Amino acid sequence: MNAVELATILLAWVFGVHIPLVYTVLGVLWTLPALEYASRGDGRYMVAVKGIARYLIAVYAVGGVFGTIITVFLAGMLPVFTNLAGVLLWPVWATAIAFGVAIALPLIGYWYRTLGHMSPGRHAALGFLTAGFTTVIPLMFRLVFAVVNYPAGVEVVNDPSSLVGFDLVVRNYWALFSNPTYPPLILSTLLGAVAFSNALITFVYGYSSSNLEVVSMSRKVALTFGAAAALSGVWYLFELYYYAPTMAWSILGGMPSTIPASLATVFMPTYSLVAPFIAAVILGLVSAVALLTSSRIKSRALNILGLLTSIATVIDVEEVNLLSHLPYAIIPPVSAAEELASQYGVNFALTVAKVLSASTMATTLNSLAVFVSADPAVLYFSMAFFALFTVLVLVGIYMALSWRRGS
Repeated sequence: MNAVELATILLAWVFGVHIPLVYTVLGVLWTLPALEYASRGDGRYMVAVKGIARYLIAVYAVGGVFGTIITVFLAGMLPVFTNLAGVLLWPVWATAIAFGVAIALPLIGYWYRTLGHMSPGRHAALGFLTAGFTTVIPLMFRLVFAVVNYPAGVEVVNDPSSLVGFDLVVRNYWALFSNPTYPPLILSTLLGAVAFSNALITFVYGYSSSNLEVVSMSRKVALTFGAAAALSGVWYLFELYYYAPTMAWSILGGMPSTIPASLATVFMPTYSLVAPFIAAVILGLVSAVALLTSSRIKSRALNILGLLTSIATVIDVEEVNLLSHLPYAIIPPVSAAEELASQYGVNFALTVAKVLSASTMATTLNSLAVFVSADPAVLYFSMAFFALFTVLVLVGIYMALSWRRGS
């Protein structure tokens, strides 16, 4: 195990905890005001709304903690990338942090504290406002992912005084939003979050045989938004084929026709992720079948299967997206590689590609890698501890959803 592999494994591992929590919070924030608005006449969903809202801040806080862990891991394991991304995209990071800490969290707290103390219509409007502000956070972070896929708006400037021989600059931050991989990525994220959270609501309440009216509603939402998210994912993969060929090659298992034969070795991925990608498709289908079947078959085992496959689908998809970038931290566009080779020479183009690789941007973790290779039980124990923590979070979610006043 080398340093880059270790850094990648640890990052993927923390993403595996962080992402389902983020999806849950984001999806629930859009779902609850919709349920509350639908209840303004007869209050039929309000018991479920109050039950689901009880754990929202706690899950948001835990997800935020793991987001901080990811940042610390990035700073410690990929310091060059963290510095580069911080300097290049500081307005993006600043916006995400401002909305996440200064605006979204207080709004979520205020929404929760005023639940039941305001008319359902006005409170639902406050809920939608809260969800809108919170959505700015994934809008910004997914923009960073899109830049890593295809650095639209980022220019390579030859600079002999630079340590690496060139500088990366962003002259117009609005140009970042022209990234062709961004619209399908953010769309699949938002649709997937709503589908995922409603699948959790369906399976948790289905398991406890409570709030059956909400179960029926959430099942329909999960299936509808899940199908839309899957279509957005196909669109995303299509854009990757043309603009992030290393990722498409890793996921689909064959070199895209967009890569010239002369540059095949430059864009060849580190991992073949065909099997994990197929597994994600199968897990998603199993989750969809569990949703459809649960409307006719009342089975706790079926609800457990649906819950686990829904979570596994989200984790699998996110980790495939993360790992398919390798060997690059930022994938150089094919057109840019050809232009740099034409303008500055092949050696300069190869230098740029090498600098953008994950191995160049990783810190020296060789001693840690050697230690883990010699005693892998340390890594396995840490992963098992994280898995236990994830189970405890899920149990907490279940208890919060199924808890009843006066019980």
